[in-house]
Amino acid sequence: MAESTKSGTSGVSSSSTASKPVDDNRFTFESVLDDSSHIEADSIADFREEFGRTYHSYRAGSYYFPNDPTEAERMDEQYEIIKVIMDGRLHLAPFTREKYPRKVLDIATGTGLWAIEMGDEYPDAEIVGTDLSPIQPPFVPPNVRFFVEDSDYPPSEFDLIHTRVTIGCWADMKKEIIARAFHHLKPGGWLECQEVPGMPHCDDGTMPSDYDWLKWTLELYNSSRLANRQVDVGEQLKDWMREVGFVDVHEAVFKIPLNGWPKDTRLKHVGMLWQRNLLDGLQGFSLGFFSKHLGKTQEEIEVSLVDVRRSLFNRKIHAYHKLYVVYGRKPEGAATAPEAEAGGDTGEK
Repeated sequence: MAESTKSGTSGVSSSSTASKPVDDNRFTFESVLDDSSHIEADSIADFREEFGRTYHSYRAGSYYFPNDPTEAERMDEQYEIIKVIMDGRLHLAPFTREKYPRKVLDIATGTGLWAIEMGDEYPDAEIVGTDLSPIQPPFVPPNVRFFVEDSDYPPSEFDLIHTRVTIGCWADMKKEIIARAFHHLKPGGWLECQEVPGMPHCDDGTMPSDYDWLKWTLELYNSSRLANRQVDVGEQLKDWMREVGFVDVHEAVFKIPLNGWPKDTRLKHVGMLWQRNLLDGLQGFSLGFFSKHLGKTQEEIEVSLVDVRRSLFNRKIHAYHKLYVVYGRKPEGAATAPEAEAGGDTGEK
């Protein structure tokens, strides 16, 4: 399918010197923090257009989901749902207004809501958000900055590094994010990952193997493996952090119903919100992966999604997603040299 470009604007900084070609469509933490290449400020807002949706232009092809207003609105709603699930808390890492993180990095910030609210919550902190798309609002708290491309943060720079729902972003989250975060955190700093893997769960046997949402998820997993992108990150996070060298690693797991099936009023409300969010995102989740790696046409994809959407209205199936919130601390005195990125025994338990 032919692609075109469409411009978007945002209060995002970028380098202004000439760019070098994108090589292999890889987007990693290292490319965000340590890449010495530069991009033209105007080019990052010339979004690619495909399937009637827009996609990021910087490192084009490395992220398969759209970045248009429809998707931005869905991401904002997703943010609010997770905020409800976490009882209004932005993080579980042990920071307070009296003991706040002085410098925070939000990786794959999306529309930037988490970074903006962190800036409001901790007005004396410096909040940095990075993303492939400049879709963040132009007016933000004075202590918040967004970058599409930033250059060479030194080791031991941040007190808190954060990810949230980065499904489909990484080929190897342990190597590209967790190990790199260990390197760039100050000793005593925290990494917190808030992730929702794609697989639905069921505790009472009401989800059959031919449940259309489950079948769609398995197809998503298959296509993501072909794309070398992880959509299953969640339960591995705790072990990955410990293997890299983090200590005081904590895990909290929250259930997110796929629709309004729970009897509990609060969970029913959350499920209805999540159902709408999934329905709003289903097309965008499917088009890139299924067309490029399963060989499906847009028409074939759209037809196949009819039954998938219908399945989300079946309240007899008590399915849910899991939100994993996992946070760990870089030990005091931990090495900050590059070899520390691989993790190992830090000497602190």
